[in-house]
Amino acid sequence: MQSNFLSPLLFVLVIVLILMSIVAIVYLYITAKNRERLALIEKGMNPNLSRSDFWPHAGIIGGGSAAGLIVGDLLPHSTYGPLFAILFAGAGLVIYNVIRRSKMRRDSGV
Repeated sequence: MQSNFLSPLLFVLVIVLILMSIVAIVYLYITAKNRERLALIEKGMNPNLSRSDFWPHAGIIGGGSAAGLIVGDLLPHSTYGPLFAILFAGAGLVIYNVIRRSKMRRDSGV
């Protein structure tokens, strides 16, 4: 009889703990970002310069992985799909960084 009561209670506790963990992580991320921006302002730097390239990198990794899996699937009798996915994702990131650096050099006038 006790196990019938503890099972739903344990499930609810686990869900509550997971939600509280997510909220805590988001809170810590926002406060850390705010502290970083304030530190940049105190040093006299532009706080908008510290933008992250996370989303372009995530998109390139996803697109490169998808293209690699498609190429790996098109080859007859091939089991190298995951290898092609890693290869294409890495090549996409390398090309992105080369283009970004050349654009930064062009914009800075060097």
